[in-house]
Amino acid sequence: MQWAMTRRVERQARRLHDMMQRLEVDGAALARLRQGDAYAEARGRCLSCGTSDKCLRWLDSAAPSKDRPEFCPNLSLFEACKKG
Repeated sequence: MQWAMTRRVERQARRLHDMMQRLEVDGAALARLRQGDAYAEARGRCLSCGTSDKCLRWLDSAAPSKDRPEFCPNLSLFEACKKG
């Protein structure tokens, strides 16, 4: 059972970073925001997210979607930390 939980957490952490990359999030800016608390909260939201199936389909799409992933509970935070 412990292995299954470890794999789940690893997959969701990977999904968080894949979403950040796809949305062109400045990871350093996110890490600095509120002294790291914003990143920790984003990670927690990702771990308990109920829309992981939508997230995986959006991330696995062949071409990067121009549609915003409205299902993502971290979307507003990610957009606030966009590169540029």
